[in-house]
Amino acid sequence: MAIGERLKEAREAKNLSLEEIQQMTKIQTRYLQAIEKENFSVMPGNFYVRAFIKEYAAAVDLDPDVLMEEHKNELPSASDESAVQYTRVQRSRKENTASSKSPAVFSFLPTVIVAILVIGILFTVWYLYQQSQEGDSGQTNQQTEDQDEVYVGDPSSSDTEEDGDSNNEAADDEQSEEEDQQNATDEEEEQAEPELNVVDQGTQGNDQVTNIELVNPGEELVVEVSSESDHWLEITEGEDNELYSGMFGASNSPLEEDLSGADQFMIRFGNPDPIEITIAGVPLEIPEMSGNTVQRVFIEVVDETEQQE
Repeated sequence: MAIGERLKEAREAKNLSLEEIQQMTKIQTRYLQAIEKENFSVMPGNFYVRAFIKEYAAAVDLDPDVLMEEHKNELPSASDESAVQYTRVQRSRKENTASSKSPAVFSFLPTVIVAILVIGILFTVWYLYQQSQEGDSGQTNQQTEDQDEVYVGDPSSSDTEEDGDSNNEAADDEQSEEEDQQNATDEEEEQAEPELNVVDQGTQGNDQVTNIELVNPGEELVVEVSSESDHWLEITEGEDNELYSGMFGASNSPLEEDLSGADQFMIRFGNPDPIEITIAGVPLEIPEMSGNTVQRVFIEVVDETEQQE
């Protein structure tokens, strides 16, 4: 028995109409009819064929995984749709890694310049000190030759004052260097805020596809989804680690998924009604959608701090 006939037979055995199944699954009636007739060409895409069949099977108390496995040869494959985009994301990651290495050299320039200035100041102070010592020695010798009596003073007082001035100047220079280093550190910390950068956009079938880089994700990477309307939502880490798959709406909001440590993940959803998504605290700007278009977003995680180290 074909998969459509099995679902229809299970529905009729429970005395349920297509309208009642539609209320339970939020799937339009015309798609439910197409599933029973196995007319998959009217679906928005291969992804929705499998997703809708799973929802239908659960509504009529059939095991979705067992049903899908038994009839896998009857269903269109959805693997090819994500393979192309995954390859593109991997390529953009390699290009970004190569281009982001060179600026690391310039981050050390302020420290080198400050060190050169401090060395120059210390050398100038030492040179002036040596010159003053030589001048004092010449004046003392001249006074000895012109006078019969030589007054011997306390040389320690002058030396102490000069040593004190030199120590003060060195302390000021050291404090200035520490302040410059602190300012440089503060600037680096300010620049390490998470950012979402669009790499490219396009379409594939009925899907609108967007590739995005998440720069400086921080130690904790949380995806939060909120909506007052019903959506089909899927969140997948890597290629096959499915974190969420099913209908999503106000009763599920807000949804939080911890993706700390992930290198890449994908968010896919349908329905053009408003939906709010934040990634590592940064709002995801969603392109305007229309009709039954599916939005598919690939996020590649790029930590510039680790690359520089």
